Amino acid sequence: MRTHFCAPIFGEGNRTRGPRTVPAPRTLVRFLLPLALLLSASVASGQEPIRFARTPDISPDGKTIAFSYLGDIWTVEAIGGVARPVTMHEAHDVNPMFSPDGKWIAFSSNRFGQYDVFVVSAVGGKPKRLTFDHAPDMVTGWAPDGKSVVFTSPRSTAYPSNSECFTVSVESGAERKLNLFEAKEAHFSPSGNVVAFVRGPGTWYRRGYRGSSNDDIWVSEVDGKSPRRVTTFDGQDSYPMFSPDARKLYYVTENGSRSGCANLVCQPLSSDFTPAGPTRRLTTHEDDTVRHARVSGNGEWIVYECGADLWVAYTQGDRSPRKLAIEVNADDKSNTERTVTLTRDATEYALSPDENHAVLVIHGQLFLTKIPGGGKCTRLTEHAFADSNPTWSPDGKKILFASDRGGTTDLYVLEADDAEHPELTRAHKFKTTRLTNTGSEEISATFSPKGDQIAFIREGKLWLMKPDGSNQRVLVSAQKVLDYDWGPDGKHVAYCRMDGSFSAEIYISATDGTGAPVNVSRHATFNSDVSWSQTNGKLAFVGQRRNAYGVHVVSLQKPLADGSTRPPADQIDWEDLHLRVERPTNMSAEYGTVSPDGTQVAFRSLSNGDDLWIVSSNGALLTRMTSGGQVPSWIKWSKKTSFGTVYFLNGSGELRFVRTGFGFNSTSGGPPEPSKVAFSAKMTIKRDEEFAEMFAQCWRALSDNFYDSKHHGADWSAVRSKFLPLVAHTATREDLYALVSLMLGELNASHLGISGKMPTPDEWTADLGLIFDDTYRGPGLKITEVLKRGPADKRGMNIKPGDIVLSIDRTELTNNVNVSKLLNNKIGEGVQLEIASDPRDAKTKRRIEIVAASRTRISQLMYERWVQQNADAVAKVSDGKVGYIHIPSMDEPGLDTFVRALYSDHFDKEALVIDVRFNGGGFTHDQVLNYLAGKEHTFFKQRDGGEGLVLRSADRKWTKPMVVMANNRSYSDAEIFPHAFRALGLGKVVGQATGGFVIGTGSTRLIDGSSFRLPRIGVYTNKGINMEKQGVQPDVPVEVTPDDWAKGIDGQLLKAVDVVARDVREWKRTKTGLAGTPAPSAPPATAPAQVPVAPMPHDSTPPPAPSNRPTTLIPMAEE
Repeated sequence: MRTHFCAPIFGEGNRTRGPRTVPAPRTLVRFLLPLALLLSASVASGQEPIRFARTPDISPDGKTIAFSYLGDIWTVEAIGGVARPVTMHEAHDVNPMFSPDGKWIAFSSNRFGQYDVFVVSAVGGKPKRLTFDHAPDMVTGWAPDGKSVVFTSPRSTAYPSNSECFTVSVESGAERKLNLFEAKEAHFSPSGNVVAFVRGPGTWYRRGYRGSSNDDIWVSEVDGKSPRRVTTFDGQDSYPMFSPDARKLYYVTENGSRSGCANLVCQPLSSDFTPAGPTRRLTTHEDDTVRHARVSGNGEWIVYECGADLWVAYTQGDRSPRKLAIEVNADDKSNTERTVTLTRDATEYALSPDENHAVLVIHGQLFLTKIPGGGKCTRLTEHAFADSNPTWSPDGKKILFASDRGGTTDLYVLEADDAEHPELTRAHKFKTTRLTNTGSEEISATFSPKGDQIAFIREGKLWLMKPDGSNQRVLVSAQKVLDYDWGPDGKHVAYCRMDGSFSAEIYISATDGTGAPVNVSRHATFNSDVSWSQTNGKLAFVGQRRNAYGVHVVSLQKPLADGSTRPPADQIDWEDLHLRVERPTNMSAEYGTVSPDGTQVAFRSLSNGDDLWIVSSNGALLTRMTSGGQVPSWIKWSKKTSFGTVYFLNGSGELRFVRTGFGFNSTSGGPPEPSKVAFSAKMTIKRDEEFAEMFAQCWRALSDNFYDSKHHGADWSAVRSKFLPLVAHTATREDLYALVSLMLGELNASHLGISGKMPTPDEWTADLGLIFDDTYRGPGLKITEVLKRGPADKRGMNIKPGDIVLSIDRTELTNNVNVSKLLNNKIGEGVQLEIASDPRDAKTKRRIEIVAASRTRISQLMYERWVQQNADAVAKVSDGKVGYIHIPSMDEPGLDTFVRALYSDHFDKEALVIDVRFNGGGFTHDQVLNYLAGKEHTFFKQRDGGEGLVLRSADRKWTKPMVVMANNRSYSDAEIFPHAFRALGLGKVVGQATGGFVIGTGSTRLIDGSSFRLPRIGVYTNKGINMEKQGVQPDVPVEVTPDDWAKGIDGQLLKAVDVVARDVREWKRTKTGLAGTPAPSAPPATAPAQVPVAPMPHDSTPPPAPSNRPTTLIPMAEE
């Protein structure tokens, strides 16, 4: 295991066999209320008012409220009362919006895997689907004439990607994009001529954020012309709503709040829709934030969420808002308990000593299965909590494991409690004994080889205790121990320990506490996943060398002389031990473990897939054991078979195994399918208990691992008390995720989130690689550009800008056709187009076939297009003397992009513009700076001409002028980089302040398989300033305005060239006359005139994700 900022990094335990499910971290208080108390409030009792109704709207006359609850749409009188169902479906229905006449309700639903727009009668009925794109389409309102629905969608393939606003016709389903810059939450004025919208990358649930990555409110003409900014507050402004006369704009803002809670305000508007005087507050909530506000058509009432309830505010006077008491009488639309039989989804396992059985962790429970046959599992534990890290005692009579069933993660031991079947593997009854109860998290426990001791990790230290839990003592007090393995006779333990600089070394310590720890790896990078052979004295570990991880093997004894007897495996020749570290293969490795006899190492590699490989310890033979991307984890060797068997979990959670005599070397054909232990685990999953455990895991993780022990000033215990009772009022995973997000918002921090386990689209929308004119109103689609290297950029197709696509697969493109629907399920397939240069001239019509591509592929091409446009613009305004490099991400692919562009394209230029806008982060700032922060010290000259600073091109340092560009979508390590760039005196920063999203983050798996992000490590400047919530301020601030965007002008890029051109002149002046560095004869780069370049909409989305995950030491990214 190695420490990643984007991988599990808290509570690390023994991952020598592969990644494990990280148990919930410790807490000093018991977390869970008794489940009977927690679940006593029924969500459908009809006796008590409901809680956590969401996304309300109010009818035009102000008499009826629509809202989402239990995943369905309901309506209720505006004074409260008993609600009536409008939709009843197993999917998640949300964002109901009344039509202007009040007869219809538009809403979003994931009935087809992703959210689409639907419309239904306000009194219920069968909904009509309006949108068909695989991107989520979220309803935000109606056009004033009631003929179309307004929605927001991130379907664009443009770079930088961005949410956009659309309308869809209720009658025909035809869509039209609104020409708004970086827009969401669009709201039309009553006349339909003006639209208010939200611009920015703000996080809807984050409370109290102040910085450049906030949301502001803008208005513009409906065609996108004359955009003007309404709010300038550096916090959140959202949910704009016009009054009936369009002379007032209601919205939600944190401005003026003492506690950071957002409230409703009324902003008077002038005739040109700019602010006319101060705002007036309509609400004064200081404990909870106002969310999802909607105004009635008559302008008298606004409904909104606040806390766990719906409220109504009066806009015309000083009446206080009132909280609605709503009752719902409804049956569960799906079973709250489901009995399932699982043949996959195992997250951990442990082989019994005789290897006839294995204990599996499935959905947080322990199951026993036979090896190798599998079959019906015996359930060992049955409760609503999470068990993990099982391991067997050497005699096979006990199973040691970790569990959070007591409110914190403690160690337990399970054994048979069946007089008729006293053997653990045959018993029907079991008893569990708690071994630890300290209030701290204990994880990664294992028995010693003789079974007389238990080792475990508590608070980053390695502890020992007796098998009954007594005599607990610290063996390794220096933090932070990540994983370990016992020596074969139990006298020593090898372990990985990470220091404060995030390097990790392999050590060996005596288990009796005598002697000093011995550093085996002695290579200050990252070394982990240590394993100790049973015989022949070998240690194996995975270590980082020059940014790549690989298998390393240590011989614990010196080579034997001929005829000598090999000593016991625990006998160690300490002298020069670190010099006996060998790397048997240069292939990359993720996790690995040594064979019992020490002759081989099985490991996971991402080289040419993600599969299992075996290498001999001396490097003589390298064998591929699986193919097709098995994603192996928890790799374990059989200890009883002479030919060698390796077990592992694949990416689907199936237990598989291979025999070493049946692999294929790296040059032969693919290996056979690995054998499967076909287990069958039956269990009943209770939704309410599962949701309660998920919430508990999230809260505990942040309680004990958030980088700031004071939780940014939040009373974290009070936060738990506030949100925990609401878990019983969530009936869908979507609503639970929203509830957890609101809890996260109390921290006012970045790098937080819960994800996974959501439906995926039933159909995926393809792309033709053609860029169309959004202002063209038909017939057909007008082509403005053929994307280079896209599906339409083929010899012989002869498609040109200005051509009109008249039909797709023989469906005429009238104004009543939904194009996304025509392109669904067409990725990789031929799509017939009818194209004409002039639709009125039949002679110009022709048919061609294009093999449609995925949006992922098109997005990558659009990113490359954007970079090339910027590079061309810089070259044009600087007469080719200034180079442009965009770094898309602070990871290995991003570093490769930077290095290639630096040396291949720009090293002979006079200056550089380095762009980290829209860069989501990673952890390669020092690697990039290494190429930029060098000083000239030696010159090399050839006899026949040519000179350089060093012999190897990759070691040449850039020493000429440069400037860095950043903006409010530069996150995490893309903020550390411009800070360091300026701190080192390398140049100026141009653009916008960065977002202040700088924390080292990891993630953990929840009981249901959801992923939960965990910001664990703070980042501070050399002056002690916490970079979280403190964005890097530019030396030269430049904001891209909507007008510039509409004209295709990137003012930030032009200013960067201007700034670096001035630096070039100064650099040349200081270099003139120095020995060996004559001043260049070429004229200096000049400050550019304003010229159109690539459009620059802002968005936090990074370029398409690389196929391989970063292999840097500590990746750091904001998603």
